Amino acid sequence: MAEVIKATLGELGRDLGSNKLIPALSLGLIFGVQLLVFSVSMAAGIFTGPLAPYLSAGVGLLLFGYCAMVSVAALGSEFRGAVAGAPLPSVMMLVAITTTVDLEGRALYTTVVATALIGTMAVGACFFAIGHFRLARFLRFIPYPVSGGFVAGTGGLACLVGFRLLGITLEENGWLSTIDAGTALKLSIGLAYGLGLFVVMKFWKSFLIFPASFLIGAVAFQLGLAAYGMSGDEARAAGLLFSFSSGGGVWPPIGPADMQYIDWTQFAGQIPNVLILFTVTLVCVAMNLGGLEVAANVDLDWNREFRVTGLANFVTGLGGAPPGCLIASASIRNFLLGATTRLTGLFTALALTAALLAGDALSSLFPVPLVAGVLLFLGLTMMDSWLVGTWRRLAWTDYSIILIMFATIVAFGFLEGVGIGMLITSAIFVISLSRLDVVHSRFTMRDRQSRKTRPVPERAILFGEGERVQAYRLRGYLFFGSAYRLADQLKLSLKEDPPPACILLNFEGVSGLDLSAVNALVRFLRAADAEGVGVVLASASERLETALETELPPAVWAEIVHEHDEDYALEQCEEIVLAKWRSQLESEEHLRDTLLERVADDFARHLERQAFIEEFLEELGERMESREYGAGETMVAAGLPCDGLQILREGQASQFDSNGTRISQLSPGDVIEPRGAFDTSPVALTTIAVEPCRTAVLGPEARTRLEQSHAQRMLEFYQYLFTADATVVSDPASG
Repeated sequence: MAEVIKATLGELGRDLGSNKLIPALSLGLIFGVQLLVFSVSMAAGIFTGPLAPYLSAGVGLLLFGYCAMVSVAALGSEFRGAVAGAPLPSVMMLVAITTTVDLEGRALYTTVVATALIGTMAVGACFFAIGHFRLARFLRFIPYPVSGGFVAGTGGLACLVGFRLLGITLEENGWLSTIDAGTALKLSIGLAYGLGLFVVMKFWKSFLIFPASFLIGAVAFQLGLAAYGMSGDEARAAGLLFSFSSGGGVWPPIGPADMQYIDWTQFAGQIPNVLILFTVTLVCVAMNLGGLEVAANVDLDWNREFRVTGLANFVTGLGGAPPGCLIASASIRNFLLGATTRLTGLFTALALTAALLAGDALSSLFPVPLVAGVLLFLGLTMMDSWLVGTWRRLAWTDYSIILIMFATIVAFGFLEGVGIGMLITSAIFVISLSRLDVVHSRFTMRDRQSRKTRPVPERAILFGEGERVQAYRLRGYLFFGSAYRLADQLKLSLKEDPPPACILLNFEGVSGLDLSAVNALVRFLRAADAEGVGVVLASASERLETALETELPPAVWAEIVHEHDEDYALEQCEEIVLAKWRSQLESEEHLRDTLLERVADDFARHLERQAFIEEFLEELGERMESREYGAGETMVAAGLPCDGLQILREGQASQFDSNGTRISQLSPGDVIEPRGAFDTSPVALTTIAVEPCRTAVLGPEARTRLEQSHAQRMLEFYQYLFTADATVVSDPASG
């Protein structure tokens, strides 16, 4: 910790003497003025109605919160020039809390402040835990329409609060309250300022427009009051200026003596709202961090940012302020204008501290219509961005979610709005995912067979019966939507004419599955067993196999074949097809004659090749080295130099790549590593004896001697190697 403090102080000292000082000071003070206006505006939205007498303390509460948040974020954030504060959604949530506390007077005020204090500290503790346990990565995936509906709804609530400040409310019968002359004056000024600022900011994006327009408007408003001969007390009585309970300080908001006024029963009833406050602020944190990364083209450590935000909220909560987070728009502005230093946030905090120490004398000069206009401006900006700016860019389903969430938040609140948004988004996701075909590809045994070497008759049988083996490569996550569609598709294939002899399901590309998917597969496996169709599972997870074994009758489970990869699964399918063909042969003798006619030419060529290699080995075998291998013994190891070509005389062997996948199976007459007769380059495939094997080895030296003494025979041997239907397996990279 001491090293961190020392490094931070050193960084601040260097920045004070650099060219970053002037931009940091300028932007820090300007943003301080902007946050001062926000603080008064937000406090006016929260401390209204029964809480209006405590507006002075409310302003101090917001000022302290912004000051603490800005200071901690400036010193701790990874992003130099970071600025933080209470986002409008969190403030609007605090407005919702004040309307649900059923108290009056000092008890209402202290209970609301206690709720904000404990709620903000709890939010800070949760954020710090998220960062500490490195859980922030799970928060990068908030659905875009949900974020949009959330922000648009916040804008709608801000406009409602602004109209309430202007005296426009809904009566119990649903009609607007009566608008008298005083209300009409405030409404015209507030609408003119809010709408005017919104229009101007649409065309001119300078961040100076907002604080400058507010200060000029406030001065002009005071001059207008003086011109009409209206005193401050008369303006406050008319609702044109804010009324404060005293002309003293705005801090602290409560003292030890106020503890007796806290209604803990009412506080307990606010726990659900505190949970919503946490959720709302969490969404704001994720949206601001993501927006800052995109705009500044940086990769932030979200876990660190959550720890810093958690600490900032914990400190902010000590003063009873609403929770906050990093503000992307202001931080990006500092980045673009060269104020990439921690000094920017510290200068902002100093400006807010000065306002806090000045008391409510400064805040009392803020006109109510202009403050309400600020809320209207913020609300219109949010609604414009997400209700107007997205309707051409988004699919109708996404835009509908934004509209529904907006209407729900404005009419009922954040919990209902976010809840219905997540519900609709989840439903659309499930429907879209269920439409995704989980079958990545489908093939039959005519398209692909296993790498097991088989006699000519068996190859002919498998080719002829190949359409009766159907293989499915599955992918993605299997859940109730996609799994039942797959099961129906598989059960439909059982009714084909002729019916399949075997169905292979390859789960290598499946990332997971739920219980509904298991039930759907169980239904298919029962149907396949009833139809006498064999089923082979490849690369099924242990969890899936355990679930299937539990759900299936033992007799059905025993008939299912399991293999660790597709090649061995295909080999098992071939065995099933051959077994069924042999059993069919007992009742249909003509199949034997048909097979003999079909394989006659191929069998003759096979016999000729076998005869040649036997003659070749009988004539020249004594001039080659003879080797023997036991079952399971490595004949050729990948990565080691090859000391010669090997001709398999007896037994069977298999070749595997570096992943352990079987590439081919070899039988007598096949050649292992033919390139070994010409050089000693390292080999790519490992060859292992499946059963005891005997080979004849032809190395480079022996080959040279035989080419000189038996040139014609060696030419015939080379022709044997390169004949199209010879089984030759070598290094795939050799070309």
